[in-house]
Amino acid sequence: MTHSIDLLDENENEKESPYYKIQSVDRTLQILKCFIQEKRALGVSEIARMLGLNRSAVHRFLLTLKDHGFVEQLKDSDRYLIGPTAFELGSVYTNSTDLSVEGRKVLADLVQQTGYLAHLAILDRDSVLYLINVEPDHRQYLFGAVGQRRVIYNTGLGKCLTAWLPEAQIRSIMKECRFEKVTPHTIGSLDEFLQELERVRQQGFAVDNQEAQIGSQCVAAPILGHRGDVVAAISVSGFGISDAKLQELSLSIRISAAQLSRRMGYSGH
Repeated sequence: MTHSIDLLDENENEKESPYYKIQSVDRTLQILKCFIQEKRALGVSEIARMLGLNRSAVHRFLLTLKDHGFVEQLKDSDRYLIGPTAFELGSVYTNSTDLSVEGRKVLADLVQQTGYLAHLAILDRDSVLYLINVEPDHRQYLFGAVGQRRVIYNTGLGKCLTAWLPEAQIRSIMKECRFEKVTPHTIGSLDEFLQELERVRQQGFAVDNQEAQIGSQCVAAPILGHRGDVVAAISVSGFGISDAKLQELSLSIRISAAQLSRRMGYSGH
């Protein structure tokens, strides 16, 4: 499915853009974001249509990106894919922050302790962005999530990442959310979501009990930064987890979250 990106015409863009914005850089980054949105190969004409740009200009941008390895051209085609340099850039981010370095250690311990798949994610605008996943060696689980995005309302991670925000901010983040009921257990409205977040705050962890996929369960807990604000969340997930086991996992995830929060500089109780 193709999503359009609103783009002002050149004169309007010059009037309303911040003084520091370089148009060619801005458009190059918009082209890269098309690949993030669509997660597939894209043609020159398709990108030009999505962004409202001239086809020849898009072609030149892509050739420049290709020279630097940010995109690759499919053989005998005008279609392009994200290239290895883009992957390297993302890897620099996920491997250079204290959150990623310390989070990977905590998740590895959590996986060894529980035997379930573990994730670390942050809130990025109106979605959950997965930074780390650690899988048990002997099992197959769900998906390789690094770099992927998920909606907020039907994931334990999303609930933890938003539960401690001011309500006005939550409403702003969720204003475009459609609350699609992908299973009978999925939260179906903003009011229902706000009620769920109150439960999350009271118990200190969140549960996704078959809300995103039938048969799958997840328990998540927030990670606090040195100022006491939620900077990330971690989770464990799997299939066919009993309610009793979910309660057991909720203790494990909270202990691990507290450990990582301390490593991130949080000193509260």
